Amino acid sequence: MASAPVGAPGSARDSRVDFFRGFALLTIFVNHVPGVMWEHLTSRNYGFSDSAELFVFLAGFASAFAYGRSFLQGSALVASIKALRRAGTLYLVHITLTMIAVSLFALAAMTTGDGRYLMQLGIGYFMTQPVETLAGVATLMHQLAYLNILPMYCVILLMLPFMLAIVRRVGLPGLLIVSATLWAIAGTTGLNLPNHPNPGGWQFNPFAWQIVFAIGLAVGLAKAGGRALVAYNPTLYAIALAYLFLSFLFVEFQLWHWSSLVPGPFLMTGFDKTFVTLPRLLHILALVYVFAHAPSGSLVRRIGPNNLLSVIGRHSLPIFATGTILSVAAQALRFNREPAFVFDTALIAAGLALHVGLALFLEWWRGVSAPVRARPLAAGGATAAALPGPRLGRTT
Repeated sequence: MASAPVGAPGSARDSRVDFFRGFALLTIFVNHVPGVMWEHLTSRNYGFSDSAELFVFLAGFASAFAYGRSFLQGSALVASIKALRRAGTLYLVHITLTMIAVSLFALAAMTTGDGRYLMQLGIGYFMTQPVETLAGVATLMHQLAYLNILPMYCVILLMLPFMLAIVRRVGLPGLLIVSATLWAIAGTTGLNLPNHPNPGGWQFNPFAWQIVFAIGLAVGLAKAGGRALVAYNPTLYAIALAYLFLSFLFVEFQLWHWSSLVPGPFLMTGFDKTFVTLPRLLHILALVYVFAHAPSGSLVRRIGPNNLLSVIGRHSLPIFATGTILSVAAQALRFNREPAFVFDTALIAAGLALHVGLALFLEWWRGVSAPVRARPLAAGGATAAALPGPRLGRTT
């Protein structure tokens, strides 16, 4: 594994990152409408990992440029505050999405007179233990089903300054060693954050999932330094392709029982999503390696900033939040329905169209609003910034 200098000037924005983030966002939406026929065609049906691993890896990669370079170039406090502020933003978005989800199912129950709506997604705890559940929501310990990615991301962003401090002190290899150690401890001891009031731990265990983020962070910092974390090697590339193909066969032919024939702890042989077990982790790493070192001239190399998925990926938070609301609404509409091709197709198509429409609007809005302050208002070159403002009188 090549160690690259970090904190050096980075290269231009890689549109492939936005492209795959857009792909992950759309896939998450489809996967979060359980029972819909189209979920059988998403990426999780063709390998061990799914869009969640890709999303977290790309979040780590993007954090290298958003916070990592500034931190390592001497602005550690400012970068840390920005990361903590982002975690606070995600917290507020998560609380808002939780309340909207509860409200949608409550509205469905009131409209239809069917109280079973209030027993979905973990909403029933609001009925049976309201005080404890509200406390759990506020502390991120009660997470509705399909609304548990952002809490994990919040906690990992809180870890980010410590990750970057490790990089500054012992480099990228040190970060990966510390991250892998924490991942192994979580997987072998069951270390996790608690749920409340329902029992158990978080579905996305941040002590385990931080390794996906940390690897993405290391890859991004290496790229910022002008090098690849793991350089292209024909043998390694062939091994990665072979692993992806074998995992496809494993999932396609439902060979899960074969894992019991391989000795070793479940962290190394199982497929548990909570702890990002080794087969899942190796799958996302192989996938990233194959696409990152795709042959020159391939379609992957020619992805540009105007690609529709790239546009979606550039606005990940509003798109993710909107997709979450749409998936919850779709679940309410599909409640107690059998899979139906026409209805499922219309539902998913409408949701995807709204994703695209929002992304195009946000892209347009960014284009028309950003340069306003520098736009000339007259032939003489006057700008908005040069115009005198209104005089404000004293207020009592």
